[in-house]
Amino acid sequence: MKNALLTLMVPFTLAACGGTDSQTDSAPAADLDAGTVTIITPMNGALINGTDISVTLASTVSILPAGDLTEGSGHHHLYLNAELAPADQPVPSVPGSIIHMGDASTAYVFEDVPAGEYTLIAVIADGVHVPLQPWVVDTVRFTVANQ
Repeated sequence: MKNALLTLMVPFTLAACGGTDSQTDSAPAADLDAGTVTIITPMNGALINGTDISVTLASTVSILPAGDLTEGSGHHHLYLNAELAPADQPVPSVPGSIIHMGDASTAYVFEDVPAGEYTLIAVIADGVHVPLQPWVVDTVRFTVANQ
């Protein structure tokens, strides 16, 4: 009796867990090998005294200069209190707000930043500035107190 019950339950369990081919139209799972970017400085929640914001980044993605189209590589872009561009569009360049680090650098300094609350987003984009898919992104929030 137990074996008969198990035999009847297995197809229902697989269907409930997505174990059938009927789920092929769903969105793909996130690619865990896509890489990461981490904003080392400033730290999330930091209180920064002064007008210069030093940004330091680390990444598991190969960081190469803009224009290099090596698959799986890219370069850094920074958004300071700016909305992300669409995923299929090149990252725009807006002085003081959206920065292209096309020289393959991992550090940048925002100068003359007024006091206030800030959100900093780091995005890795390919050689033609289109964000890698899935997104390789990190975000921190901090406060600038110009003293």
